[in-house]
Amino acid sequence: MFEELVGKSCRLCPRECGADRSIHRGLCKTGNTLKIASFNIHHGEEPPISGKRGSGTIFFVGCNMSCIYCQNYPISQLVKPKREVSIEELANIMIRLQKRGAHNINLVTPSHFVHLIVESIEIARNRGLTIPIVYNTSSYDKEEVVLTLKEYVDVYLADLKYVDGELSKKLSGVENYFEVASRALLAMYKTKGKLTLEGGIARKGLIVRHLVLPNALENTRKALEWIKYNLDGATVSVMFQYFPAYKALNHPSIGRKVNLDEYLYVCELIDKLELNGFIQQI
Repeated sequence: MFEELVGKSCRLCPRECGADRSIHRGLCKTGNTLKIASFNIHHGEEPPISGKRGSGTIFFVGCNMSCIYCQNYPISQLVKPKREVSIEELANIMIRLQKRGAHNINLVTPSHFVHLIVESIEIARNRGLTIPIVYNTSSYDKEEVVLTLKEYVDVYLADLKYVDGELSKKLSGVENYFEVASRALLAMYKTKGKLTLEGGIARKGLIVRHLVLPNALENTRKALEWIKYNLDGATVSVMFQYFPAYKALNHPSIGRKVNLDEYLYVCELIDKLELNGFIQQI
């Protein structure tokens, strides 16, 4: 399937830019070879992902979205720093992280390289990789790709950024975000189900993240309600870590952090909807 989606006219992600990535970069800002920014043990994820020993994170450069407030913009938008790795080298990195004690392999922003990553996972598993694969994504993923990943991904750490198409267009450059992400999330839940833990560590399932933005409480309300009524029982992680970075500095609506009133409103909403999961403190 991946050969058909990439080939000489890339349709791997929902943007379907048609680039021949063997010659020039697509809208994801990358070509057809794996490029990473870094890999290491990371302790800043949700408790079932980080645990005590940390998550083995691999940060891929580029992104199929263009969020003007991206906190990782040097990696995602400017594509710096970068290191090209082969499929086999990526597999070796996974094994190295496992040997260092990581609870899982955490693939951060993998969507535009997924056709290559699955090959690395196969090689790594043949060489003894046993820890879960975490797919850390914006959820701007094709439903058919998610369904194909059933045998490769164990845990989805997936965003639901927007329900409001006008907001997603203005802030992230894609107006069909919710249409795409909602289908992707349903496919993730269908294939992996509720979060399953062993010793407090995620082994399988879905965690849905939502980043609260300033002056966007209606978007947050709709997002959390959609999760409640469409992914009932899913683990939710509501994040308040937003700060104006990249092009959001001095922006008229998102040029500040979330304030206390917004925080309290969202906490009350979470309680009202009886959502299960994690709330990041302001």
